[in-house]
Amino acid sequence: MADLWHPIGGICISNLRDKRILFQFFHEVDVQRVLTGAPWFFNKHLIILHELKQGENPLVVLLFSSEFWVQVHDLPPGLMTELMAKQFGNFLR
Repeated sequence: MADLWHPIGGICISNLRDKRILFQFFHEVDVQRVLTGAPWFFNKHLIILHELKQGENPLVVLLFSSEFWVQVHDLPPGLMTELMAKQFGNFLR
């Protein structure tokens, strides 16, 4: 991931356990670029990111959701409404 992200301040990657990896960035610009660039994938697996707060244990943080874009093809023009978008969103939750 470091080769993909090219952090300007460097990065430390630690394998914790239970399929959890800790990415420690040393510059806020890198943190924000990675968080706003989500979703990220590795070997076709979605990486769920969470910015740790002071004192948070990375092994107990709940990692159950991620934001991502969904593109709908061939939707008739009459159905391209905000209501339809909300219904799609609710269906995908």
